[in-house]
Amino acid sequence: MVSFQVLMNSRQNAVNTRSRPGVRPRVRPRIRLCAGLALAALLGGCASANNNPFALGGVDPSSPVAADVRAASASPGPFPRFVDIPAKPKDVRTYQAWKAAVLDEVTLKRQTEAQAAAIPFTLTGTETWAANERSRVRPELSQQAPADERAQAEAYAAAQAARATPPPAPK
Repeated sequence: MVSFQVLMNSRQNAVNTRSRPGVRPRVRPRIRLCAGLALAALLGGCASANNNPFALGGVDPSSPVAADVRAASASPGPFPRFVDIPAKPKDVRTYQAWKAAVLDEVTLKRQTEAQAAAIPFTLTGTETWAANERSRVRPELSQQAPADERAQAEAYAAAQAARATPPPAPK
């Protein structure tokens, strides 16, 4: 039977092999091998001949603009020059002006919040008000709808449709 002290010493020796010069743990080569295989698989998938993201796309020959696309691809036109870049506009605010405008808005927000907080809360006694309003409603208006309300409405609509006279025919 192996004692606890022997187990602990073997664990400490396994941990200490990382710090000893010339002794390399056996885990590093396996990690390197797995990482190398994963990298090769990833790069191999990107380099397939059928899926090249840098290749130019083909032109659909049935497209009505196929000839124009081929002509534009053959002669792309002149490249822009640095002289063609427009000058910096003069009517744009500086960052200091933007900062001042934002700070003014934040100050206005805080003032508005302080004014709103200073308004006294007056919505008290709402249950009394609700009871008074409920007592003002006529009892026949506060009853639930009958179970056959839909049937009653359809019967009323059918009676009105039967009673209605059609408009005269156009001449």
